Amino acid sequence: MCQPNRVPKLLPVVLVLGALLWMFTMTGGRDIFVNEMLSEAYDSHAEHLLRGDPGVDPDASRHESLIVGDKVRMYFGPFPAFVRIPLNFIYPSGRGCWSRLSGLCAGMIALAAFAGLIRTALRSSDLPSRWQDALGNVSLVGFALGSPLLLLLGNLSIYDEAIVWGFAWALAALYFAWRSREAEGTAITWSLLAFSFSAGAALLSRVTFGAPFVLIAPALALRLFRKSPIRNLVALFLPLAAALLFYLCLTYAKFGTFSGMPLRYSVNPTQREFAEKYGLFRLERVPYSFADYFFLRWPKFQPEPPFLKAEREMYDHPTLYVMAFTETYSSLLWCSSWIVLGAVIGVAMLLRPGGSDAVERTIAAILFVQAIAILSFMGLCQRYTAELFPFLVFAFLFFLRQGKTAFHLRYLLIGLVAVSVVINSLTTVSWLVDADMNVPDATRAKWKEFLGRNSRP
Repeated sequence: MCQPNRVPKLLPVVLVLGALLWMFTMTGGRDIFVNEMLSEAYDSHAEHLLRGDPGVDPDASRHESLIVGDKVRMYFGPFPAFVRIPLNFIYPSGRGCWSRLSGLCAGMIALAAFAGLIRTALRSSDLPSRWQDALGNVSLVGFALGSPLLLLLGNLSIYDEAIVWGFAWALAALYFAWRSREAEGTAITWSLLAFSFSAGAALLSRVTFGAPFVLIAPALALRLFRKSPIRNLVALFLPLAAALLFYLCLTYAKFGTFSGMPLRYSVNPTQREFAEKYGLFRLERVPYSFADYFFLRWPKFQPEPPFLKAEREMYDHPTLYVMAFTETYSSLLWCSSWIVLGAVIGVAMLLRPGGSDAVERTIAAILFVQAIAILSFMGLCQRYTAELFPFLVFAFLFFLRQGKTAFHLRYLLIGLVAVSVVINSLTTVSWLVDADMNVPDATRAKWKEFLGRNSRP
């Protein structure tokens, strides 16, 4: 039976998935304070920022340092450092070991934002009520266990912590942008304020996640001129403008330029020389990166747990990529096939006449440009697939909102979620145990103990 505007019941599954992610992130639930790869860099950066200095200690950022003159800088966004400030004030002994708590908080924000998005889409669909609940909860399981979120929480090194925060705030911004278009009265103002804060936080976490929302904000402003324009425009632009101004000032203070990440200062000569010679972003890379992320990785079986094998593979395009191999260990067609299917159908629905309005198409186009940008980057890593998800999630919402199509494909979607969860979970564990050089030795040993591989040399 269809019940328009009925709210799907998703909270119990969100709580169960949150508990599972806690166990996964904390390697069984108890390893909370762990010094991840270069995690102390954010603590050091926080201490420098409190002194009005944009730098970082040399021994904290080490091989990820940028040397500007005689000063040490890092290119990672400052938001994880902001998180450290109150934590180190409350518990100074935790310095350098906050990455797992920080990353888990980001993961829960991402999960809650995704739940809010699919609940909103399903509420406006004509699906029967029990299938609203079923597809909503199945999608949540797919997002938690069949997406890059699992990898990001499994290894919260300096790289993944910044990405998971950018990912989380991008999804939160997307949720509040969607909600602002359906709200009325003061609810519009609060939604716009939350969007602006989330977009600014995404920008300060990882600029590639936040920059699209700087462009989306003017599109949201178009409908505000008849609805308390002054109040709503202030709510929409003030936090985001403050974050953008801070980002630009901090970037200039670090590098004497507003251009973001000048690798000419990197202590890594390979990356520095490659970026200077061939460029950080090039459109020629797009088809090769697309093939790598979506087509080229088939599951590889192995006789011992976790039974699927993840490893680096040669992908030698010396003028396109800085590395002669790819760290994409599983194609999105296998590890996240559920959302790829929904997104492809959602794009078709979004583009058909009457399937969306101008603002929705503008948002989709901006998020698509973000996806193209990461496909044009000079490196290939599984963690970078998170950059594709804001566009995939947005398109997936149109698939869910069109209840008739989602209903016809309901069993296929459930099956794809099951396949994605199995492949993504097993290959991610394999990557953490056997291939990821950034995983702490103690964590790797615990995973091997869990898998019964202690006797393996």
